[in-house]
Amino acid sequence: MARSAKNGGMTGSDAIREQLEINPKASPSEIKQALTAKGIKVSDSLISAVKYRKRKGKKGRKKPGRKPGRPAAAKAKAAGDTISVDALVAASKLVQTLGGADNAIKAIGVLKRVGG
Repeated sequence: MARSAKNGGMTGSDAIREQLEINPKASPSEIKQALTAKGIKVSDSLISAVKYRKRKGKKGRKKPGRKPGRPAAAKAKAAGDTISVDALVAASKLVQTLGGADNAIKAIGVLKRVGG
């Protein structure tokens, strides 16, 4: 039920919660009778939803995660992600020989174009 001035700006859920504070053990039908006597119209399903949701607390539902004991998925490596230490040493010598990284990149670009 939407908020309205008719019932003091209270929603149907608020009215149900208030009724549950007065009588926590009330059944949904007893709550409906009490609210109808006050002139508040609420559905049976709303009463049940509010009454039984209260038991769960404020935790809510947890998102399902991976199953316990199961290892996390390993990240896939791209084909060119790994390089040996020897290759790095050779690349460093190439950079020094050509006079800097920019020159080495240019040289590699030329090699790529000519198919080397």
